[in-house]
Amino acid sequence: MASSVPSDTSVLFATDHGSVERTTQGRVRLRFGGTSWILASSDVPGLRDTTRSLASEVYHCERDCRWQLRVDGPPTVVLDSDEVLRLDALLDGAVTMLELDAILDGASISRPVVA
Repeated sequence: MASSVPSDTSVLFATDHGSVERTTQGRVRLRFGGTSWILASSDVPGLRDTTRSLASEVYHCERDCRWQLRVDGPPTVVLDSDEVLRLDALLDGAVTMLELDAILDGASISRPVVA
């Protein structure tokens, strides 16, 4: 049964490892593992570019490598190679959905909301 409590977020994109949600304040909440960031929607593609760069380096790593990711403000996180790839996939989907929303908004079409 669906909850009758109104949600302050709507899921933009999710994987088994995290989610990206649009908040009522027009921002984006990224949850990945035990970490949560609140970002402007316009900052998500830049973060995606950073993780894409890290992901390309993962394939050159021959041992158990650790990768540091800094987002404006706390927290700075240290990720292993698998986490970098998972975050990259999550952000790839989120950026795609943000682009789709922009196209739909431009065409005055609203995206269906799942209850």
